[in-house]
Amino acid sequence: MNASEPFSFDVFLSHSAKDKDIVRELAMLLRADGLKVWFDEWTVNVNNVRSPARRHFQRAQQILEGLKRSRVLVLCMSANAFGSDWTALEAGTFRFRDPSDKERRFIPLRLDDAPIPGSLAQFLYIDWLSGEREQEYARLRNACCSPSHATVTEAPPPSERILMLGTQLAYKGKIYALAFNTQGSRVLTGADDSNVRLWSSASGHCLRVFKGHHYAVWSVAWSADQRYALSGDCGGGLRLWEVDTGKCIHVLGGHTGKVWSVQWSVDQRYVLSGAWDRTMRLWDANTGLCLRVFQGHTDEVRCVAWSADGRQVISGAEDRTVRVWDVESGRCLRVFEGHTIVVMQVAISCDGRKRPTDPPVIFA
Repeated sequence: MNASEPFSFDVFLSHSAKDKDIVRELAMLLRADGLKVWFDEWTVNVNNVRSPARRHFQRAQQILEGLKRSRVLVLCMSANAFGSDWTALEAGTFRFRDPSDKERRFIPLRLDDAPIPGSLAQFLYIDWLSGEREQEYARLRNACCSPSHATVTEAPPPSERILMLGTQLAYKGKIYALAFNTQGSRVLTGADDSNVRLWSSASGHCLRVFKGHHYAVWSVAWSADQRYALSGDCGGGLRLWEVDTGKCIHVLGGHTGKVWSVQWSVDQRYVLSGAWDRTMRLWDANTGLCLRVFQGHTDEVRCVAWSADGRQVISGAEDRTVRVWDVESGRCLRVFEGHTIVVMQVAISCDGRKRPTDPPVIFA
């Protein structure tokens, strides 16, 4: 390739076939951030070649062409890669490791704790094992950006990145609920298979599956210290989880239909839930006992929220009203009317004066 010819790909992902699932997630993240990625599943096409020998040759040629047309080589290092695939993988790295070639870059990326061969020990690597994967991914993304775009290519926030990945997450069913932790590094989801999942928002990789619900999970929420999670299902079930272990601490029974919304109090002593049975319930997070049932809505309670001081709670429902309640007595303090469609989201401002009730988009 002449120096004047532009590269067709920003990144070439070199990997063992046994690491395909991990590398596919990485390829999706890089592509979502606007980089042109050479990933064999997306670019190699030998489906019309019948002869196995010819098919192998054609595949090798397409890989060599991809390397030639790529500016950055990311070598995904693992025990799998250092095995039978290593000779072929290493062969493609030489032109990128040439210090006289200022146009190309070589980036090792460590997938597991397998010892690194001596020929690569001199290179700094991206540590995909690190607990700081969000930061490691940012290093990788910035290193892969072309110099002309380095200052303008910015990753979207984690929430947008997950939405961009969409069904490219390692779960192909329907996801009904989603909640990010404070740093945006991890996300909880509730899905149609009755499970809650914990994901890395940097890689889209599933970190843990919380099993116990018997129906599709429609609501999830983090505790303030992010050690616990709350989830509600379409059968009326509520569960409180320990995030680090996936252990179910309490099963909260009482609702008779779909739990649309769950929320923690700021001090984590109590939780709220709103459901299909037209009620909102207050629970003790330490014991799992229902302390109070708030009744007054004439249709399904779709959303709930706490005031900053924890003395009042607010609910929105399919009856098109918003209600403010006193926590201690359970008494309805005020009813806001005027909506012409179901209220899907509610919030109380920090000073307790303003109560915005409409999300930017209202879903019926």
